[in-house]
Amino acid sequence: MYLPLSKAEVEVEPLVENIPVEGKAPVEVLVIGARFCPVGAATVLYLRKVAAELGDKVALVEVPAGPEALARYGVADGIYLNGKPFFFGPVTEDQVRAAVERALAGPSQDS
Repeated sequence: MYLPLSKAEVEVEPLVENIPVEGKAPVEVLVIGARFCPVGAATVLYLRKVAAELGDKVALVEVPAGPEALARYGVADGIYLNGKPFFFGPVTEDQVRAAVERALAGPSQDS
């Protein structure tokens, strides 16, 4: 929803992305929103399955999109693997599993 502006110009400041790695598990996955489109929803389902299979090696945190998430993380939505944006566009379950396994192998392998 957009409201009409009462001024000809407005000043804004860009938000700073703040995706923390909290040390909860060797691989931390943060999902912000990501259910607005079928592609994001499918990726989240794959992530849930892979995280459940790997147990305490993967911490999966899902945060609904909204003003609170925007204020806390500086982004409106996305999927982050160990603090880095990941999974742009359609992916298969095998691709999700491979990305998580690369992240488990170490920081030089997670992109």
